[in-house]
Amino acid sequence: MTKRAIIHVENTENILEFADYLASSGWTILSANKTEELLKKQRIPVIREQALVESNLYVADTSQLIRRVLLTKIEEDSYYEEEESDDNNVFLICMNIVPAMHSASSSKTSERSICPFNFYISTIIRSAYSNYENVIILTDPEDYKEATIQLRTGNVTKEFKTYLAGKALNLISAYDGGLSASVLQGTLSGVYFMNYLMYPFRKEIPLQKGANSQQSAYLYKSPSDYGTMGSFLKTPGKDLPYNLISDICYAWGQISNLYTILKNQYTVKSTNSDGYAFTTQFTPLTGTVFTIAVKYNSIVGAALSTNVVDSFRLTYTYDHENTGDVTLACSAVIDAPAATEIVKCNFAAIVAPSFTTEAKQILSLNKNTRLIPSGKTNNIDFDGRLINGGIILQTRDSTLFNHWKVKTKNRPSQQHTDEMAFGMLLAMGARSYSAVLLKNNSITGIAQCCTSTIKAIEGALYEAEIHAKRNNLDETALADVLVCDAEIKFTEAVKILCDKGIKAIIQTGGTSTDNEFIDYCDEKGIVMIFTDMTHISF
Repeated sequence: MTKRAIIHVENTENILEFADYLASSGWTILSANKTEELLKKQRIPVIREQALVESNLYVADTSQLIRRVLLTKIEEDSYYEEEESDDNNVFLICMNIVPAMHSASSSKTSERSICPFNFYISTIIRSAYSNYENVIILTDPEDYKEATIQLRTGNVTKEFKTYLAGKALNLISAYDGGLSASVLQGTLSGVYFMNYLMYPFRKEIPLQKGANSQQSAYLYKSPSDYGTMGSFLKTPGKDLPYNLISDICYAWGQISNLYTILKNQYTVKSTNSDGYAFTTQFTPLTGTVFTIAVKYNSIVGAALSTNVVDSFRLTYTYDHENTGDVTLACSAVIDAPAATEIVKCNFAAIVAPSFTTEAKQILSLNKNTRLIPSGKTNNIDFDGRLINGGIILQTRDSTLFNHWKVKTKNRPSQQHTDEMAFGMLLAMGARSYSAVLLKNNSITGIAQCCTSTIKAIEGALYEAEIHAKRNNLDETALADVLVCDAEIKFTEAVKILCDKGIKAIIQTGGTSTDNEFIDYCDEKGIVMIFTDMTHISF
């Protein structure tokens, strides 16, 4: 009796070897489109199945193929049994599709995004699932080898077929999830929160370990080519640990946020203390290099400068004693002069748009340092967290300022205006409560993940004093700008900071000590800005 196998794959990994085995074992292979062309090119016998052709306009063809799959039956004692017709013997389906998310950006493209050419493939796989006890459903190239072994021995187990059916259902649910997200979250629909949270994240890389050695972990890929994820797939060497991947993504996210937010927001509506309205102008970031150092999703240094070397030095000198297992991210290409400085440190990973050939050679001297080229950001505009029994999801915090209220008599200089924007972006990404002290566009003190803004200010002050002693700096001029992601109460720590060089402060405002704080700043000639918005993150 004829044994038929349908082969129609988008992921062609391992398919030629498997198809060759089937053909040599007497199977009749049905296929179409690119898969058919691939098999014929390798001289593997194949028959065109009209129901699989992309230009097929006859629904009857697809319906007939589905009927044949549903009517396929295996006789318990002889493996194959003819049922009604010799056509009803499609005992093996080797089909896969690549789940993805598309942007329905215009009426011209939205129809194809809503119903793509390969949509009927998921229908055939789903139909085969309902007859999984009689039909072998292969959707993952990793399973071809085991399928070959079991077919060769004539003993395809029920457990294996059940396992394959589960993977098939998992694939089409991911495909349908990506398609539904494309439709609902496209510009034509604009649904932020779907009834069911479905994104086709694909399992890609086993990790060396989880956050701790007793935990296991896997890396799942975003349903697009965006984000740092794509770069991990090209990184040679040992498996990446969970904590390092988390730091790499966080660091590059900070780089991307700065240029995304400030590129689109060069001004902010502002109001003087006397009610006069004006516009605050920020300096464009063209030609500016942003460097940041991260460990366990905490910032351990950050700076803006006109070149990579200076930006790195300002970042590194903040806490150079603790660079072990730290991830460094830079907004510019790493060249030889920068690599010569960076290689002196023991960074766990370096993320940048790219690296010159000379820089790669220099940085290769540190065998444990991973180089991650990354030039894109993630296209999923949400933050979320797994909780006991569910997931909490929110839109990403991407608005730096809505309004500036200058509460003191003086306005900030242009330099301090730009520093406050830079500092608030760092605070927006830091775990709350946080306080950031800046001088010359580099961190001189930072406190993160505090239980109150009071402790955040005290922590930043302590860090700034340590930084000054470590680098033999003037301890009476610790910083120019103080930034906080929430409201600041007027405390002794704030007074000490004000006495040690602070020129401008930006915060949410809204405490019982606001008026006293503002009066104190006016006496000292310090600028105070209220934003009336928090940037709490965890």
